[in-house]
Amino acid sequence: MIISLEIQSFYTLSENMDDLREKEFVPNMMMRRRLGRNAKMLIYLANMLNVKNERIVYGSNYGELQESISILKNILVKSSPSPTDFQNSVYNAPVSYLSILNGNTSEIISVSNGDKTGDNTLQTAAIKALDGDGIFCAVCESFAVDEIRTLNICGAPFESAVGLIIKSGSKKPDILYNDLKPLPKFAPSVAKLMNLCKYLSKNPKAAVGIEC
Repeated sequence: MIISLEIQSFYTLSENMDDLREKEFVPNMMMRRRLGRNAKMLIYLANMLNVKNERIVYGSNYGELQESISILKNILVKSSPSPTDFQNSVYNAPVSYLSILNGNTSEIISVSNGDKTGDNTLQTAAIKALDGDGIFCAVCESFAVDEIRTLNICGAPFESAVGLIIKSGSKKPDILYNDLKPLPKFAPSVAKLMNLCKYLSKNPKAAVGIEC
C-alpha cells in the first residue's frame, strides 16, 4: 500500500551544533543536566517545528551512545553504572524527556531497526497519520564521543537529525520515498531522510508516497 503524505514542515541538523539552546528550551537545570545528546537534538527539532502535544514517532539506530559506552566502561572495571546513564540508555529516553518537558499526553512510539530505522520511522508515522492527525516524526543519531572520533577516517558527520511534521494526504505522490537515494556520508538510518528534506527544500508542496 502506498500512503501519500503532506510534509507540512521539516528541519534538519548536521554538524556544527555547538548551541542547541538547551538553556532556553529546558529551563529546569536538573532535567537539562540529565539530557543525552539525542535528547538535546530532539528537543531542538521540536522547538524549531513548534511541536507541543502532537503524536510522536521517534527513531534512532544507536540510541545515546555516550551513555551506553559509559555503562560498558563501568562494567569493565566492576563499578556501578550511573543511574542517569542507565536511564538514558533506554531507546525511548529522548522522546520521554520531550514529552515531560511539553506535558505531552499524546501517543508516542520509538523505533529502532538498524540501518532501516529512518525508513521504518517514516513508515510508522505514515500509518499513524491515516487517522488524520499531524505526526511529529524524527530520527536522531550522535557519534560525537571520543572513542568514535578517533576511528572516523571518512569525514562522516558525527551528528545528524531530521524532524518532519506529516499528515496523510489525498494527492497523487509527486515522488516515492523508496526511490530516493541515501545522501553520502550520513549514517544509513538518517541518510535517505536527509535526501527527502533536500528534495522538499526545492519542492515544498510535493506529496511524498511511501510504501507501507
